[in-house]
Amino acid sequence: MSGPKNLVSAPRFDARQYGLLSVVQPRYDEPDSHWRNGVIWQDICGAGSSTYDPFCLASGTGTTPAAKTDNIDWNTYGATPFTAFAQVDCSPVGYSQEEQRARAVDALTRTEAFQVERAFWTGAAGGDSAIVFPHLAANEALTEFQQGAISPVVQLQCAASTVSGTTILDVTEGLGRLEMAFGQCYQGQGVIHAPLALAESFFDHHVVDISGGQVRTRAGNLVAFGTGYTGSGPDGTIPSNAVWVYMTGPVFAYRSQPETFAFKEMFNRSTNTLQSIVERTYVLGYSCCCMPAVPISLGGDVTGQPLSAF
Repeated sequence: MSGPKNLVSAPRFDARQYGLLSVVQPRYDEPDSHWRNGVIWQDICGAGSSTYDPFCLASGTGTTPAAKTDNIDWNTYGATPFTAFAQVDCSPVGYSQEEQRARAVDALTRTEAFQVERAFWTGAAGGDSAIVFPHLAANEALTEFQQGAISPVVQLQCAASTVSGTTILDVTEGLGRLEMAFGQCYQGQGVIHAPLALAESFFDHHVVDISGGQVRTRAGNLVAFGTGYTGSGPDGTIPSNAVWVYMTGPVFAYRSQPETFAFKEMFNRSTNTLQSIVERTYVLGYSCCCMPAVPISLGGDVTGQPLSAF
């Protein structure tokens, strides 16, 4: 008769690459924790939609130069906090409190990227459907009045702007139209947000490369392939055999240290279970360019026919 099976360590966990957290500008562990109430900021946006002819006789009347017009926006933006967490329920005996906490921290490490991506795409957290701002899948803008702010009207959310209506495009055309629409309002590097289901198609069609641990289009924009990205459109629905892709300006991320609770707070006496909880709070924000968006086929061939993925 054989002896008892040997207890060994589990396979090593390696974090998945190229998700949302690979492209954010990290503002982790900020010493001033007031960001956890949410943040506001101002940004310069606009592509400069006009030029100026300095020669009076060419553009003006007599010696009067042509009029210059406002071609840059100076807006105030805001973002709200949300918390990713992991809970591991175990027997209160057999492991030390440090081991219990380490297990919960490991669980959060394995799952928080998915939670952050899901919240940033849908705006949902804690069972509420519209609480995380800004988020991607949105067809309505939202502003709030911030008393005492430099500019009292704060934009929390903008409505996505579809580049092809609901017409599904193939990878090459969809990406090209998306980047072109983004370039009309922002001349810097942007971020393309695509569900992981499109990753192999992007690589197969040679529209992206990997550089410095990040995925970039050949036009130089960053790409985040999210497992938490649902692929839903601005109205919340997911088309058949296609997913929506959004593009934003640069994304920053505030993030706290992992936080836990005292042993007595985690012990559920009714079930005699230790509920080890570790959580981490985030605030993500971007500004400028109210999200060009496009539905891209999961299986269509690149045919060269415009507005057709098949």
